[in-house]
Amino acid sequence: MKLASVIVTYHPIICEVERNISTFIKDVDMLIVWDNSESPADFKLLKQLYPHIILHQDGENHGLSAAYNSAIQTAQEFGCTHLMTMDQDSTFENFKEYRRQIESFDDSAVGIFTCPINNDIHASGYRDTTVCQSGSIYTMEMLHQIGGFREDLFIGMVDAEMSLRAFEKGFKIFQIANSNLIQHIGSGRKVNLFGHKVEVSDYGPLRHYYESRNRILLWHEFPYDVEVKHKVTYLWSRIKVIIKIILFEKEKVSKSKAILSGTWYGLINKSKPFHN
Repeated sequence: MKLASVIVTYHPIICEVERNISTFIKDVDMLIVWDNSESPADFKLLKQLYPHIILHQDGENHGLSAAYNSAIQTAQEFGCTHLMTMDQDSTFENFKEYRRQIESFDDSAVGIFTCPINNDIHASGYRDTTVCQSGSIYTMEMLHQIGGFREDLFIGMVDAEMSLRAFEKGFKIFQIANSNLIQHIGSGRKVNLFGHKVEVSDYGPLRHYYESRNRILLWHEFPYDVEVKHKVTYLWSRIKVIIKIILFEKEKVSKSKAILSGTWYGLINKSKPFHN
């Protein structure tokens, strides 16, 4: 097993990225850091600590999918057999065991490995799953057979689409229980609404657009995956998000319009890019 990893950053806090990388870098064979920030971050400290990392910065936000697909190409050039995708807010517990367990598998039908997220219970072994996320490890053989990540999704549901497509093509997804991924979600905050604590995300319009649109696009691509009642529940959740934005957040108009337009283009099955 020769493992490449790509971590995608966006206006990162460098010391936090370094902390997160330090939990797995010793057990990967190459690391690609892809910075999607419009104003490129200063990675001088990171390059001093880890001089062999491959750093991509061009002052443009290419989204997750394009970053992942570029990493696939680079990993192939270096003869890697597996690729792990990471975000800047995730820290591993016991990554060495995660890798060891994957190396012990001899089943070409397994295309994706994942680990639990924010899990306090550390079990052992593995189980079948249909979901992958940050920290997932993909076999290059599977990616070669079914293709890379869907770039029109940009951000949001990128991993979900890949896992559904892999499952549809007959590949297995295993969750390895011996490790744990801790996600440090930094943008959410709690507010009071009629005596109840309500969480607001403070996401920008771009993220609201793609999260609203992409989930619905997947309903068209994989119509068997979501029941009608869950679709109704999701559409109602979009309305609730808009209400919270109007009550508690800035950029009320642009965020609300992003959710409404993203939902609309999802429903008519058009992957139109975000335009602010």
